Amino acid sequence: MLYRAHHVLAATTPGTDAREDAAGRWQRAFADIDAHRVLQASDAAKGLLHPAAAKVIATLNNEWDGLARHQDLPQLPLDNNIAERALRTPVIGRKNFYGSGAQWAAHLAADIWTITATAARHDIEPLSMLTGYLRECARNGGTAPAGADLDPFLPWTPQGRARRRPASDPGPGP
Repeated sequence: MLYRAHHVLAATTPGTDAREDAAGRWQRAFADIDAHRVLQASDAAKGLLHPAAAKVIATLNNEWDGLARHQDLPQLPLDNNIAERALRTPVIGRKNFYGSGAQWAAHLAADIWTITATAARHDIEPLSMLTGYLRECARNGGTAPAGADLDPFLPWTPQGRARRRPASDPGPGP
């Protein structure tokens, strides 16, 4: 119910009647969930719920303040699934490669994955971004670029935005 209301609200245009209806549905979803949460918590305290259901209600009660903050900030996602999916590849890769073997290797892998994930998130081809970054490091005698020299690798700068793929370029294939 909450996710559906959130999706509808995000899909509407601000200032329209549809947006007002969606905002009302969003607020009612929170009110309904809160009412059920309080009722179920009361039943759980009386021992009327299955232990697994009581555990779910206890978790909801513990997390309710954070979830309720989304009521006033509907532009924020309700979960962190995007971040969790982004972490999946490096985690599975480290497991398949039997770890990094050394702390410095783990730090290097984290840096590389951060750079390539940031590039992909901003529609910049990760391999060319990484290659350009490593070339710049080599030009600097093995030192990472800093200050204005780093700008071409930051997707939120004008130089970094210039690296974005055109809409007609679907990027690398599977």
